[in-house]
Amino acid sequence: MCEKLEFNEKYKAFTEVLHREVQTFEQCEEDVVQALAIVADDLKLGKVKYELDAPVSKIRPHGEHRVGKLFDNQKGAYGKAKHQVFVLPDGGTMTFSVYPCEDVDYSKEEQDTQQILLKEIYIQFSRVMMQGLLRGVLLTDMATGVANPEAFMQFIGKQLATGQIHTYTVFFFNVHNFKYVNKIFPYEEGDVILRNYAGMVDKMLLDDEIVARLGGDNFVALVKNERSEIILSKLQNLRLYHRTEIKEKEFVFGATIGVGKLEDIRAPRDVMARASIAYQAARQKGSGTVAFYSTEIQNKIMEAQGIIASFLPALEAHEFVVYYQPKVDVNTNKICGAEALVRWMHEGRLIPPVQFIPQLEREGSVCRLDYYVLEETCRFIRKRLDEGKKVPCISVNFSRRHLEEDYLVKKIVNVIGKYGIDHGYIEIELTESEDFQNYEIMSEIVDGLRSEGIATSIDDFGTGYSSLNMIKKVDLNVIKIDKSFIPMETEYPGKETDMVMFVSIVDLVRKLGKKTIAEGVETKEQLRYLRQVGCDIVQGYVFDKPMPESEFEVRLEQGYKDEE
Repeated sequence: MCEKLEFNEKYKAFTEVLHREVQTFEQCEEDVVQALAIVADDLKLGKVKYELDAPVSKIRPHGEHRVGKLFDNQKGAYGKAKHQVFVLPDGGTMTFSVYPCEDVDYSKEEQDTQQILLKEIYIQFSRVMMQGLLRGVLLTDMATGVANPEAFMQFIGKQLATGQIHTYTVFFFNVHNFKYVNKIFPYEEGDVILRNYAGMVDKMLLDDEIVARLGGDNFVALVKNERSEIILSKLQNLRLYHRTEIKEKEFVFGATIGVGKLEDIRAPRDVMARASIAYQAARQKGSGTVAFYSTEIQNKIMEAQGIIASFLPALEAHEFVVYYQPKVDVNTNKICGAEALVRWMHEGRLIPPVQFIPQLEREGSVCRLDYYVLEETCRFIRKRLDEGKKVPCISVNFSRRHLEEDYLVKKIVNVIGKYGIDHGYIEIELTESEDFQNYEIMSEIVDGLRSEGIATSIDDFGTGYSSLNMIKKVDLNVIKIDKSFIPMETEYPGKETDMVMFVSIVDLVRKLGKKTIAEGVETKEQLRYLRQVGCDIVQGYVFDKPMPESEFEVRLEQGYKDEE
């Protein structure tokens, strides 16, 4: 029978139908049904069923289980089934169950023929499945199991083509404080938690919605307009429980989220641009916040991007100018130091720091600017010394972004050494970190600078989350108290509390053997109060505004100055 089937017209028709080009498993199944119907009589088939059982894997995030019927002669009476099992390339099995017509006993030749045809059927199923899996792999982020950017853009293209894009809202979100996970669990467990997080977000969505991973812990999603509020709420408070043999923890994840409606979208890139602009606006508001796209926000973001694009050419052209604000001894009214501050002279206009420092801070270029200011300050000190003039210790601000930098102390020492000045002329002013874990890094930096004879101070003390822990763990020389803690001379609710807190801070810092600087001091009344409570140094408009180098030199020669 095998030779007869191999060369007859029915077998040719069988192979032609079986091997038609198809894209999906369902289409392949339909062709197998048609192909078997052609040869069923010759093979004495009563019924043929299959069962597919594939395990969970990275390429099959949910595994796969299918059962189906490929042929049935509808006579209702069948012989005993014979089972043929094939092992799938990625694990699991595909089992075919062949029931003969009633009272038929297959010969060895007939069984061999069935096996040959079933293997052909399996190969076709396997080919279609692997093509589908390959397409899935190409469109899936393998680390999390959700869509990748290419799949996301294809989805957008489909909604544009069908005129449905305006019915969607786009979300660009970063999981808030996900780095905390890796402080609780090893990195491999962090990967599992990220995958579970992505899976939970994916389960929130409908079949006609999508979430994709952009990289790291950044995601983007398209959801229906009418569901945007509920999805936004869930993303801000997603609870995930994780357990290992050693420990267990429930995480409550928020997110920094940019949200955009999608009216007037003409191209897929417009969706991503709108999402990115909204997300950047959310980041500027602060971690864990939400921002909605608007043309006004877009203009501000474009302005910020313009600043970043102009930064390096401006730095090379020495458009950044160092100003100096004196620090004055409270008891003598004499200059005892200064702070180097930067201004940007661009196209004849002086740009204040508030308009460019935050953008450079977020983008990371602020580190290069800090070194530039340090070098300009050292150059100024060298010039004064060469002229035989006195110069006080000048503090230079270093962003918290430097905590991520290798060999920071060595780089600072190299800049100072380039100008051959004593290390005591420079003080490095750090900004209080909001991250408790950074205290260890900051402490190493402070100790390293101290060993080189370079003093350190902390800026904006009191504005962070763990100020007391910071001064406990980091051995700074000077504590600069934020101006928000200085009680105003007018009466206002909470003034007594402010006074108690300020006096307590000054007293604590003094007992720790450190000096205190009050910044932002503007009035004589505030100055008198600072003298009364024992603050060491003041900095503010009550004595001096920040001034260019030439004016600062005049001020240094003056030395003493009455308060304004």
